[in-house]
Amino acid sequence: MDSTSPEDRLIAALRENAELRQELDRAKKKAEFSKQELDSFVYATSHDLKTPLRSIGSYSQLLIRLCGNIEGSAEYVKHITDGVTAAALLVEQMLDLSRAGSSPARATVSLSAVLSSVLYKMQARLKESGAKVSYGALPELVINQNDFERLFENLIDNAIRYRSGEAPRIDISAQEGDAGCTIEVRDNGIGIEPKFHQQVFVAFQRLHGKELSGTGLGLAVCRKIVEAHDGQIWVESDGPGGSVFKINLPY
Repeated sequence: MDSTSPEDRLIAALRENAELRQELDRAKKKAEFSKQELDSFVYATSHDLKTPLRSIGSYSQLLIRLCGNIEGSAEYVKHITDGVTAAALLVEQMLDLSRAGSSPARATVSLSAVLSSVLYKMQARLKESGAKVSYGALPELVINQNDFERLFENLIDNAIRYRSGEAPRIDISAQEGDAGCTIEVRDNGIGIEPKFHQQVFVAFQRLHGKELSGTGLGLAVCRKIVEAHDGQIWVESDGPGGSVFKINLPY
């Protein structure tokens, strides 16, 4: 029979709880430090890769001018420039991933203004693809504007990239409730089978291999931005009927 008093057992339990909290805090700090180290490594590596890629691209153009008449040279150089373009896009998106959600700067911003800025920057891409983007009244939220411009740009680009046989149609709306605001980005693309709904948000996970261009980082960037704002992002799709990306943000 335990002879210790209830008070002693309570003190022991509180001491054990305090030790567990300290251990949890140490593990949390270690995880945060490791994450910061990884983000710094990705940023530095990606940034440093930009210069040699630009150099390869420039000298490839010079080779085209110098060897333009040599049989097969244009084709070979085109393979080089295509590779450089793909690598440069990957580097840029890795930089986006390392920076996403890292700025603590937040302000009350109109989502309509954010979206207008994104559509202005993407007008050439929208015109080329024949995509139509529609949106109604959108609320003001306390967010990092640069992050949310990147978020909308990635979701719209995703809808264009994974289009169906029809011209892309993207509809953006938002609903405010007691628990927060839910933003919806709906498209008429090829959709995503339910078994892949979680996988699409993992970095470098591509469902279509090399059939469609892309780096597999766009939705990972979106998830990182939303989670940095204490929100959640998910997709609803049955496959062939397009997709709806939903973002819930607390007030």
